[in-house]
Order: sequence, then structure tokens, then C-alpha cells
Amino acid sequence: MAVNLRKKYSSNKEVSKKNRPYRYQLDYYHNGKRIRETISKIEFLPTDTKEQRQQKIRIIDDTKAKLEIELANQSSGLVSRQLKKASFIEYFESLTKKKSPNTQGVWETTLKHIIDFHGKKLKFEDITERWLEKFSNNLLVKVSQNSAITYLQKVNAALNQAVKQKIIVENPFRFVSKPKKVEKEMVYLTKNEVQEIIGTDFFDNDIKRAFLFGCYTGLRFSDISALKWSNIKEGSIQLTQTKTKGTVYIPIGTNAEHILNLQRNNTETVFKLSAHNNSANRTLRKLISRTTIEKNISFHSSRHTFATLLITSGVNIYTVSKLLGHQEIESTLVYAKVINEEKEKAINSLPKFEF
Repeated sequence: MAVNLRKKYSSNKEVSKKNRPYRYQLDYYHNGKRIRETISKIEFLPTDTKEQRQQKIRIIDDTKAKLEIELANQSSGLVSRQLKKASFIEYFESLTKKKSPNTQGVWETTLKHIIDFHGKKLKFEDITERWLEKFSNNLLVKVSQNSAITYLQKVNAALNQAVKQKIIVENPFRFVSKPKKVEKEMVYLTKNEVQEIIGTDFFDNDIKRAFLFGCYTGLRFSDISALKWSNIKEGSIQLTQTKTKGTVYIPIGTNAEHILNLQRNNTETVFKLSAHNNSANRTLRKLISRTTIEKNISFHSSRHTFATLLITSGVNIYTVSKLLGHQEIESTLVYAKVINEEKEKAINSLPKFEF
């Protein structure tokens, strides 16, 4: 399909065209409509040298050639040029609104970082490999490495969704080197520390019991907060995990059953909790402050506690992996590593004897 190039001069008509800057327009037909699209990034100036002008002409010709190929292959499913000019900000906002309250906050924070970096006028065609690299570097200066990775994952997820919806042909993120996650210290409780929490009076029973329930079942906060009585079937918890969408079946032991019996007054959901993890963690920290425990405890610590208690009790790693709902055994092996390190510390703490 033919694409014509037309010069578009600056609006100052008092100056002759020879001395006026100009840009090129791409003049073509798309779905029966005539479109004139200005290549705004390339401006020809009267002061340009011959070399500068030739370099700009090469860019213009390349842009024209790519458009002709794209228009000629539209029947093969290539993305409409107009879609690529759509607002990525508006698209990201629409995806954010569809997220659960537990994950919506991270998407909102990601959007804020995108706007701080680029502004609100960000189009799909602006998001190139180079743009993603610059955005990644910008994040690494402003936030921790793991936080930067989390925000980049949201951008990646949005771009993947755009590919599925045929807004873009491919996700440029796949060609970008990503920062590696820094392994955080795993915070978990010992058996004695769990017992201390059980014996500590607290004004919010739902928070206290939900945390202990996590220690007994290994469920994530998002799954505990959404847990319904209908998920309790035939002596086990049966649900689809919010994070992985995988189904788990967790037998209800004596400890978990005790918690469920205490929560029978709640009707639809087992626990009355804020849908926001941060809010629940703030309340949980107030509970921990009433104990002698000096650890940075969050709701996710209950999941770590469940796994480490099982492994120290001799449960094999494969069974622990299934109870946690891990899709890969490698995700569970980290707990075995932590336990082995604790064993080494214990052995090394023995007094040294003279022989």
C-alpha cells in the first residue's frame, strides 16, 4: 500500500519556505480513511548541514518503509498503527481498576512511578527496549532493588496483556535484561514464639486468629482474608489460590480446627479482615509489640513459620511443597536451606573443648 511523503512547513508564512523549518507527513489510506500523520520527532532546519539532512532523510525513509510493510500485512494480523498510538497510561489505569484490593495498591504505585518518570502522555509506541532500560535504572535509584523488580513486573504484565489484545505485536520487555532479586532474610517464628502469641491478649481477635491460622495452614494473607466457610469441606481447606490460581487441599489439623471453632460467629467469610495487606500488618505489629519477640514480623511470616515447623518436624520437602501450593519444588527448597543453616549455627555454638 502506497505511503506518500508531504512537507509540512512551520506556520510563519511571512518567511519564505526556503527559510522555514518543516517536518514530513505520512499520507496514506487506512480502512478507507485518509490519514496524515506528522513525523514530529524529525524537524528539518534551514541551518542543517548536508550530512545532517541526509541522516534525517534516512530516518524518514525508514519510517515510511516500515509503515508500508505494516499496512501491506494488516490482513496477517499486524497491529493497527492507531492502536500503538493509544495511551499506555489509560490502559494501565484500566487494568489497575480490575485488580483485587490486595494487589491494586502495587499497581497504583507502579503507575505513579511511570508518570513521575515520563509524564501522563505515554503511548504504547514510546515503550521501547531503551525506554524500559531507562525506567528500570530510574527505579533502582529511587527504590530498593526488590521493589523495582516488583514494579517492572507490573509493567511487563500490562504489556503481555496488550499483546494478547493485539494492541502491540510483541512485548519489548522480553529483550531487556532485568535486575536480579535480592534474597531477603526469611522471618519465621519458633514453636515457643507461636505459643507466646497464643497466650497474648489482643483487642483484634480476627487479626490474631488469622495470623495463627496462617501458621497452622500456610495460607497467604490474600487467601486467608478471602476464605469462606464454603471452602471448608470434608475436613480440609479447598480453594483456588489468589496469587497462583492453583488449587490447594490442606487437611485441617487440631490447631486450625480450634481457630475455626472460635470464628463460627462470622457468617460468610471466616475472618473479618481488611482487604489491604498493609493495614493488617500494621495491626499485627501491635500484637507482636506486646510480646518479647524481636523480629520484623508480617502476615507472610506465618506462611514461613508453617513451612519451617513442618520441615523441623521431619516432613519431607515434597509434601511441604504441595501443602504450600508451590508450582516448583525449588520454591520450597529455600526452607530446607534455612533449617540447615540453623542446624549449623546450633553446632557451631557448642563450646570448644581441648584435646
